[in-house]
Amino acid sequence: MINMTKRMTMLILLTIHLFAIPIFADEAPFSLDKSDLVAEAAILINEDTGQVIFEKNANIPMFPASTTKILTALIILEDCDLNAEVTIDEKVPYVDGSSIALETGEVLTVDQLLHAMLMVSANDAAEALAKFHSGTVEAFTMVMNERAASLGALNSNFENPHGLPNENHVSTAYDLAMIAKAAMEIPYFREIIMTPRYTIPANQVKTEDRVLNHSNKFIPGVPGSSDKINVRGETVTKGYDLMTGIKSGYTTIARHCFVGAIEKDGRRYISAILKSEGVNMYIDTRNLLDYGLYSVSSYMLYEENEVVTSLSLNDARQTTIYLHPDHALSVDLGYEVSANSLIKEVTTTDHPVLPISKGEILGEIKYYLGDKVLCEANLIADDDYSGEDLMSAEIEHYDHIPFYKDKMFYLSTGIKLLLALIIWRTIVTWIRLISLRRKRRLQRRKY
Repeated sequence: MINMTKRMTMLILLTIHLFAIPIFADEAPFSLDKSDLVAEAAILINEDTGQVIFEKNANIPMFPASTTKILTALIILEDCDLNAEVTIDEKVPYVDGSSIALETGEVLTVDQLLHAMLMVSANDAAEALAKFHSGTVEAFTMVMNERAASLGALNSNFENPHGLPNENHVSTAYDLAMIAKAAMEIPYFREIIMTPRYTIPANQVKTEDRVLNHSNKFIPGVPGSSDKINVRGETVTKGYDLMTGIKSGYTTIARHCFVGAIEKDGRRYISAILKSEGVNMYIDTRNLLDYGLYSVSSYMLYEENEVVTSLSLNDARQTTIYLHPDHALSVDLGYEVSANSLIKEVTTTDHPVLPISKGEILGEIKYYLGDKVLCEANLIADDDYSGEDLMSAEIEHYDHIPFYKDKMFYLSTGIKLLLALIIWRTIVTWIRLISLRRKRRLQRRKY
């Protein structure tokens, strides 16, 4: 692990590396308090960065109901062929709750079952997909928990693929938002969750087509989307053309749950609410997502390849290593928060050792609001930096310092001459000794 000891903390100035995206003029900014939401748990995150913008009991495990199916769909889309055929076994038709009345022996594609699961929250479709993927529901839930943990959803435990009540089947608003963030990166997931109407053709068992109307009333045009709700004192329809998903859930114990997503002018947010009540599921979701669009400003702090700082090495070459973040750094701030309140902390490794490879982690950068980290990134080397080459280092050294002004030159030259003199004297003495011995031998022979 890198030993980070060099620290630099500074207050960000609004004019330096801080470019605000203006608040949209078609809606006035508004404040949002935890008490404004009926839901017992809630969260709002930036879909691109994952930054948490608003939260209420966001890390308390609760029952997620059918929002569970977001994770099921994510795994199926990652691992399965959409055109693969699934034969319904004898147990699937008896799954409780909402269904598309699957029957033993009928064959549907993975794609058809995904539409049924996400559009009308079919529990039988979810269980059929789980068994197709892993062989058993129990084996599939092991995959669910592993995949959730890999996404940072560490306070969840999934016992089934659909969210039917189980005392050990829990998740959190934060975990569901992270799972949804990953799912929304799959274009086909985004397509399915915004499909208003879908038909599953008749097959060898079912003689009539199944027509699926999406149950998400946030989608304009679906049944119930024209129903009225009151949002911040204004009567509006449930249908909302800025929504991009995602999934509702309900059981008598979980109450009304919803994971939502919205996009406008390139800005994308994800919300999650747990244990809301009735129509308040829609109102809570609108308040969260609208808060992201109209009461939050986005600031670009550093582009991905923009130099943040540098390290100067005390080597013969006086090497300078330039560091940039491993991803672009941006932050969202509510309209009531001043950008001047942000604190930047840059930490670098104490004694970097050559050679250093391009992309090697040599530090980190964090932005704080009070004690809370809003965003962070590793700082990486911008290029390859080789180890010292003594010959080239010496040449470079003398290129900059004339030899007649360099004390090291005289010291080095003197040492070399002294060594040469010692070697020469040793050789001469050795030759003389040999010659003297030869003379003595000749003299002995004469006598």
